[in-house]
Amino acid sequence: MTRTGKFLLLLAASTSLAGVAGAQQTPSAPVASSQAPVSFTADSVSYDKTGNIVTASGHVRAIQNGQTLYADEVTLDRTTGEVTASGHVALSQPGGDTVYANHAVLERGMKDAVMRGVAARLGDNARLIANGGERYNGQVDELAKVVYSACDLCKTNPRAAPTWQIKADSATRDLQHHMIEFRGARMEFEGVPVFYLPYMTQPDPSVKRQSGFLIPGIGATSRLGAFVSLPYYWVLGPSSDLTLTPIIASKQGPALRAEYRRAFNDGALNITASGGQDRGHLGDAVFAQGTFDLNQDWRAGFQYNRASSALYLDDFTILPNASFLTSNAYLEGFSPGAYARLDAETFQGLVASVDQARLPIVLPYGQYHFVSAQDSLGGQFSVDASVFNVFRKVGTNTVRAAVVPGYAVPFMLPDGITGTARVQLIAASYEAGKLYQQPNYGRFGSASTGRVQPYGAVMLRWPWVRSAGHLGTQLIEPEVQLVASPNVGIRQNIRIPNEDSLDLEFSDANLFDLNRYPGIDRLEGGERVDYALHAAWYLPSGASVDGMLGQSYRFHKDHNYLPGSGLTDNVSDIVGHLIVTPAPWLSLSYRTRLSHTDLGARMIDGTASVGTHLLTVTGGYLYTNTDPYVLYDTASPTGQITLNPPAGYFTPRHEFTAGVTTNFGPWSFSAGTQRNLQTGRFDNANFSAGWQNNCFGVNLIYSQRFTSFNLDTGNTLVLVQFNFKTLGNVGFSAL
Repeated sequence: MTRTGKFLLLLAASTSLAGVAGAQQTPSAPVASSQAPVSFTADSVSYDKTGNIVTASGHVRAIQNGQTLYADEVTLDRTTGEVTASGHVALSQPGGDTVYANHAVLERGMKDAVMRGVAARLGDNARLIANGGERYNGQVDELAKVVYSACDLCKTNPRAAPTWQIKADSATRDLQHHMIEFRGARMEFEGVPVFYLPYMTQPDPSVKRQSGFLIPGIGATSRLGAFVSLPYYWVLGPSSDLTLTPIIASKQGPALRAEYRRAFNDGALNITASGGQDRGHLGDAVFAQGTFDLNQDWRAGFQYNRASSALYLDDFTILPNASFLTSNAYLEGFSPGAYARLDAETFQGLVASVDQARLPIVLPYGQYHFVSAQDSLGGQFSVDASVFNVFRKVGTNTVRAAVVPGYAVPFMLPDGITGTARVQLIAASYEAGKLYQQPNYGRFGSASTGRVQPYGAVMLRWPWVRSAGHLGTQLIEPEVQLVASPNVGIRQNIRIPNEDSLDLEFSDANLFDLNRYPGIDRLEGGERVDYALHAAWYLPSGASVDGMLGQSYRFHKDHNYLPGSGLTDNVSDIVGHLIVTPAPWLSLSYRTRLSHTDLGARMIDGTASVGTHLLTVTGGYLYTNTDPYVLYDTASPTGQITLNPPAGYFTPRHEFTAGVTTNFGPWSFSAGTQRNLQTGRFDNANFSAGWQNNCFGVNLIYSQRFTSFNLDTGNTLVLVQFNFKTLGNVGFSAL
């Protein structure tokens, strides 16, 4: 009996449609019932009562247990339970995965199948094609003459070979454990075989986490010699995993690296540990960090970093060129307008230039910051509080407790003048020992003291704004600030340790700060006037020019400032900036500090960037007349750094940097260098080139360091890395 037209038919058949070729099945999915009814829609359905056969033809769609089968024709033998589908066969799982075949014969409730012309679209655009295959128990597909790739086919020539593909004599697809095993596999690049593997495994790309071996790494370095690494990724549970990487090398090792990760409902933990033979000794390193949310306002965390030596980190490229490591534990809290933190820090020196005995142990270090909402006058109250204990085996030991309350309120004057009135109080107490050692190099052994320093300031701005029509908006803004505070005599600083104010750089960024030191261990006092002229031009196209020149006048000289700082006289050096952005493809920035006596440059910081995504050129220039970093570990002949800093302090910093990047089509290139103009030598140079399409990428990285690190003579790194989509990375490095 045959009926034409669109048909819907329900059959209580002893079969299941859960086993069509290549269908993906997750372990958590409900088991398909072989007795579940099958619903068909088709252009026509015929019944052969003699053979007990049902045939559906034309746009057939069959649904059972949430699975949908599409075909040109489906034949169901109700006696044997065999289902035959032919012509554009497709099976869609409830999760959306679809597999295709030219012809499929299914038995045992659709759990066993014989397929012809199999194709499956996997995750990340991967495709699996086979001449034919068999399915067993709805869980394992045995495929013959397999092709696997994650590359798109050429639109103009679909028959052309993709960028890369794996051809295998046979493959097993484990639908339950989401693994694909290839036998007799050949990797082809642009249709050309590049290597052969008798056996390889690959997690199903739809699975984000799957235990198994990862792509091995190979290479050669001057420190390790020839080496190979074979990572194994181990899924420990739904929220944790472990990667074990043995490293075999010709000069050093063997070594083993383990990376453990675990996510909690309220935090995360990451631990990387490694160990192995290095230069005749056992080397090791541990890097661990964790964060844990205690509630919506508080969280705790830690960071633990330790290594046997810098040589071990360099040899195995774990953390090259590290001179010290930091470990800490902390507790911090957040609330509207407030932040609190309590932590402890330790440091490990790794190189000869860093003496472990001189490194500080900070235990504890507490901080509190608060800014109130605006009051009825528009003002805001703020407070910063801190307490710390700094201990050194060799060097100054310091205990400090400080509180810095303040209040600022804005106001308006006639003619559009805007103002801000500020008051601030800095109060701190100190207990210090071994002041004669680094980083203070004073003349006393110990001190117990404190001080309170009030500040008051009024800031006035008079913005003149003019609309220039199609030329945009122009701004001229005089700025002036009056600051009043008691004088800070040089004797007041002699017994106060300096932990946070060694590096002072006077610039346009801190011209209007109440205290221009970066911390509160050194303070400036007295009365002064800060003044500047700010001008800007904003064009409708987005182009702009912004510039400022400023200076400070102090009514009494402050002898606490270091020579060359620009603040030792009544009149300060001139500071300013000029930022020009004439077009989206051009940006120029210039910051400077000029001597107030002869306008000679004492600081220059200039950067330039020209170009678009296609080609960008950058450059930078830095000059400072002093090097404040030597103050940390160099004693002054007089024991008082402020009066007579060491000779190295007057060595200028003089550097130039340049870089270029370009991108066109799938290609990208970049290069850069840094040159120390003071010594006339290059510090470093680097170059990289890359090519990438939708499924493959290759990168070449070259980097060379010319400066000495830990008594070496420089370093050169060459790295070639290949990235195959869904397969992973493989690289070759030379160091």
